[in-house]
Amino acid sequence: MMVKIGLEMHQQLDTGKLFCRCPVHLSDDYDLEFMRTLRPVVSELGKVDRAVLQESRKSKTLKYYANTKHTCAIEWDEEPPLIADKKAITIATQISKLLHAHLLDEVQIMRKILIDGSAVTGFQRTALIATHGNIDGIGISTISVEEDSSRPFKDGFNLDRLGVPLIEVATEPQITSGEEAKRVAKKLGTLFRMAKVKRGLGTIRQDLNISIPAGRRVEVKGVQDLDLIPKLVEFEVERQKSIVKLKGKLSVKFSKIEDVSELFLNSTNKILAKKPVYAAIVEGASGLFATNLHQGKHLGRELAEYVKSYGFGGYLHSDEKSPVKELKKIKIKLKAKANDLIVLSAGSKEPLKLIKERLNQLSGGVTEDTRRANIDASTSYLRPLPTGARMYPETDILPFTLPDVKDLEKPEVRRERLEKILPKEIAKKLFLSSDYYLFEKLGGEPVLGMIITEILPSLRRQGLDVKEIHILEVLKLHKLGKLPKDGILHGLETLSSGKTLETDADLLEVKRFIKTLVSEKKEYILDNPNASRGLMGQVMGKYRGKVSGKLIMELIEGEIKRSGKIPQAGKKSKQ
Repeated sequence: MMVKIGLEMHQQLDTGKLFCRCPVHLSDDYDLEFMRTLRPVVSELGKVDRAVLQESRKSKTLKYYANTKHTCAIEWDEEPPLIADKKAITIATQISKLLHAHLLDEVQIMRKILIDGSAVTGFQRTALIATHGNIDGIGISTISVEEDSSRPFKDGFNLDRLGVPLIEVATEPQITSGEEAKRVAKKLGTLFRMAKVKRGLGTIRQDLNISIPAGRRVEVKGVQDLDLIPKLVEFEVERQKSIVKLKGKLSVKFSKIEDVSELFLNSTNKILAKKPVYAAIVEGASGLFATNLHQGKHLGRELAEYVKSYGFGGYLHSDEKSPVKELKKIKIKLKAKANDLIVLSAGSKEPLKLIKERLNQLSGGVTEDTRRANIDASTSYLRPLPTGARMYPETDILPFTLPDVKDLEKPEVRRERLEKILPKEIAKKLFLSSDYYLFEKLGGEPVLGMIITEILPSLRRQGLDVKEIHILEVLKLHKLGKLPKDGILHGLETLSSGKTLETDADLLEVKRFIKTLVSEKKEYILDNPNASRGLMGQVMGKYRGKVSGKLIMELIEGEIKRSGKIPQAGKKSKQ
């Protein structure tokens, strides 16, 4: 069966925030808390978006946490925004050109209505900057710049991520398989890395739009692992096919919702005991909720996700493997037939009303949903797919024109250039390294390639904070001949630990030390064919980072020969 897939890639840009000049610093530390109540508003079309309407059915009084060192009144929605960050717009424009897109003559900031709590204002600022690009024969529909949302935190949201610039690249629905979607996503990710973008977990996100001929477009948000894409597409196609087959069976009759709390007064069920319990019959539907939609997911779970999207814990039903012990009593009370399905909820009738609502929706076939990607490649319902009725113009920022920018290197060009000046393995690592721009900034010398791809990762794993000034210092000493290449690791380790780096070792002093050592270790040397290696450790312990290891080995071997204490090959050392 033919599947149509469109890909949306969101990449954080490596700049300050988009509409204020605050630095980007993610931290759980906060010194400010406040509350906001969000309400739906009409778009420029005069309508309220259906996704916004669903969110309005939930409680919208929300709590926010902020650190005043890294956020300001703009993010708290107490001051109007500043003009868009020039560096962010420049980077987004460079990426657009790399994708052969048509840049717009004028850019208008828009407000995308968003009342799920992730934006204090109740909207996300976004701007279309380019259209009609392409990548590997797949059309690029739109390229936009927008502000990232705040992140879930404790019982509310943390504002440290709010306002971080994102570039959003949306393809045409021309991708026809999960493997092709994975390949295009990987290629786009590589292109992003040609620019100054943020790196690490959460800095790039993929959304997939998936549909089959008899289904509807479904948006799957938050795909983090590219290797998950093929299986995710497979499962979503199977889910849509299953719903198409089931839709005739989903036009079921619901009984009146009954209060059955009295049957659970002495219950040992942790979910239902000591709470109001409600039950209803789904006539003739026994076995329906156990129907598999795809591997690892049945209809009952699909309905539970809909219930949970409204803030409820879920529900229970008689198709489950471990039914409620009081089920027989409930069936008698409700006068259920053998082929009826029983649904239960604790604390509220709402979950049962939502199940009825969702079954009614699915009886018409696949619904246009926004869904969350799960780590098992399944997806969970979040809200209806947004419509065009969720945008209106930003009135606090004037339209602007895009800057003239320098073209970025294509990936293959950068790699070939690096391979001409660096060893192939180092060039391969540096090509997509998050520190590539540090390499260019500090001069692009060959020794920098080794420092950035081999030494920096090692020191960072030790928890050391290697700064640019530390790298510049060791480069300076290396150029002056005061720090050998194999002493750079020791030099950076010393400086980033807050210690003073001593590099003025007198060669005559080193020779005297080696001569004394050889004299003291004459028996050891005679009994060990590889004595020079043993002595090497002692000399390096004193002069590491001051004299080249290669030179020290030459001095040791030369002194052993001059002393006449040549090790006897094959003779075992004394224990």
